[in-house]
Amino acid sequence: MARLTQDAAPALLAGRRVGLEKESLRVDKHGGIATTDHPAALGAALSHPAITTDFSEALVEMVTPPLAGPVQALDHLEATHRFVAARLEHGEMLWNASMPCMLRGDEGIRIGEYGSSFSGRMKHVYRRGLGLRYGRRMQAIAGIHFNFSLPETAWQWRLEDSAALNESSDGYFSMMQNLIMINWLVPYLFGASSAICRSFLGDDAKTDLEALGETTLYEPHGTSLRMGNIGYRYREDNKIDLSVDHHSLGPWITDVLGHVTQAHPDYTALGNFDADGHRHQLNCNRLQIENEYYGTVRPKQIPEPGQMPLLALADRGIRYLELRSVDIDVFEPTGLSLETTAFLEMLMLFAWLAEPYPINDTDMQRSKDNLERVAHRGREPGLMLKAADRDIALDSWARSILDTLHPLAAWLDKDSADDLYTRALMLQCARVDNPAELPSARVLAGVREAGSFADFTHQLSTAHHRTLLASAPPADQERALADAVTESLATQEQLERDTADSDFEMMLAEWLQQLDAHRSIADTVAS
Repeated sequence: MARLTQDAAPALLAGRRVGLEKESLRVDKHGGIATTDHPAALGAALSHPAITTDFSEALVEMVTPPLAGPVQALDHLEATHRFVAARLEHGEMLWNASMPCMLRGDEGIRIGEYGSSFSGRMKHVYRRGLGLRYGRRMQAIAGIHFNFSLPETAWQWRLEDSAALNESSDGYFSMMQNLIMINWLVPYLFGASSAICRSFLGDDAKTDLEALGETTLYEPHGTSLRMGNIGYRYREDNKIDLSVDHHSLGPWITDVLGHVTQAHPDYTALGNFDADGHRHQLNCNRLQIENEYYGTVRPKQIPEPGQMPLLALADRGIRYLELRSVDIDVFEPTGLSLETTAFLEMLMLFAWLAEPYPINDTDMQRSKDNLERVAHRGREPGLMLKAADRDIALDSWARSILDTLHPLAAWLDKDSADDLYTRALMLQCARVDNPAELPSARVLAGVREAGSFADFTHQLSTAHHRTLLASAPPADQERALADAVTESLATQEQLERDTADSDFEMMLAEWLQQLDAHRSIADTVAS
């Protein structure tokens, strides 16, 4: 940190890139999850680069390209929101919270559909498999992914300083390790899902959550139930060992590869086809594909057309990191503030500058325990977490990280007329000093005032929808998004023509044969 802030100019990081992916459920005017088709005016979810869907047909995902910084990324995301809001139909709007509401069981959540092409059918079957394995309600949870990359000049500078890092791919993996060890900080500072709708668990579900009225459940000191034991998780009734070696990239690839190639008895018993003969999972393995492996941070590489993501990672190393633990901020029209985006960038740089810390299984378990403890009890006075060598108070650990960032924030603001990074950091310092200002505390206060999680979120989502409709996106961005709608529809049609006479099962078998290449390359990387 000292060498960077004293000897280098901010131009060293001029080529860094920030990208955002934000999910939001389409809901009807009452706040119930939409059962309608993905609007045609938004293009083809299969092939639109900026507007797609995640698990559910109603779960809209808005994606920015990699941009020069938080201001540009958030501006682009806002423009996409305005474009989407203006084209929703039937009085629908975006539910601006991570946790859904007014669910009508699993069957009320419609799985995303992507047309009749091979790639479209494969995306649909993969999602059927997720619903089959974990239930559909879990897949209705929404979040924000923060993507970050550094320019080659920054890696050259950093590699001069560390004997433990030989290339940028090593550096990104080290960053991921460092982020995992402090992954509790993100839900603590930005968690906004401290209350949920009872319908998410089901009326008869047993839970330790407290009740507020008839329809709301909450944790008094919770921060992000989305990241806790009711959020996205693997099977609890018959656990599968999905542990992955996080010591370095080679073993990480090898372990994930093992999970996507090893059959699991329970999934084998379910079979690949339902009673009507329709395929309902891609395979019977522990993981259908590598994207099913869940983590708070993922190493990413952009695949070539038709290439599996894990093969791209093994072939060309890590291109960027994806931080996946950010809740939607119900108080912001786009679900994310500029100050939050700037702070997340500083957290990435903190992990970049920190010394490599190869983590073992004990470290991973401690990280998971800290994350769950903060998700459910993060604002509890005196809460203790487990560091590598001792127990430590959450507020003390948080302050030690924030204190380290002060010179970095001043350095990033040096050549700017704005004090964005300093402002973002001071906001988080104030929240640690006064946890009542944390988003999770503000959400609970709002829920109590409104009477329920449903009413609170519906009121804010309605207000945000009106804000988004009040002005159009910048003309150049609106043209680009509209052109992408036309192009995406044409692309999907062409893909469907190209595979109209093809046998899906044969094409799927050929696609899955890449796993053999995975194993060969993974063995080489590991050795």
